[in-house]
Amino acid sequence: MKSMTSLILVLPPVLCFCLALQPLATNGADETPANNVTNILLKKVCDSSEDKNLCYSTFNANPDSQNSDLTGLAMIGLKIASKNATQIVEYINKRMNENNLDPMLQQGLTDCSDEYLDAAEQLDDSVAALLADAFKDLKTWVNAAIADAVSCQEAFERRPGIEPVIDFNNGIFLKLCNNILIVNKLLAGQ
Repeated sequence: MKSMTSLILVLPPVLCFCLALQPLATNGADETPANNVTNILLKKVCDSSEDKNLCYSTFNANPDSQNSDLTGLAMIGLKIASKNATQIVEYINKRMNENNLDPMLQQGLTDCSDEYLDAAEQLDDSVAALLADAFKDLKTWVNAAIADAVSCQEAFERRPGIEPVIDFNNGIFLKLCNNILIVNKLLAGQ
């Protein structure tokens, strides 16, 4: 009886966790045509992604993605990446306010903050390019944001004591930007 109770208590959270990691399954019967098209588009984008789980989870977390075309998915991707850049800057600013930081670490944090502020501006320019159907410009601006994140990473590689949180978040940011580039490539090919 005790093992059955344990199974009943553990099974639902485990199932929920596993289902959350899976892309939306479709059976075609209860979907509107727009949702089916969106699922096909998400599959095209996320199957080309370096991190398929991150791709599906970020897009599926936004309810607007369920009825989006490629332009909508690009806009969602830009908003998510921009929010991520802002959160990284906020984290860096909190770290810079700590007492007794090593001067080399302080300089690395300052460099990264500057780079991510630039990255956020590049993503704002990307939104304008997307709205103008200027796909080449969108690619240029997103690549500039990627270069800013790489410069942040390099700022810590030149200094001892890399920040593991910033290192991890750099990786996420780069993947989010690469997902935008995948969507943009599909848009440009239309």
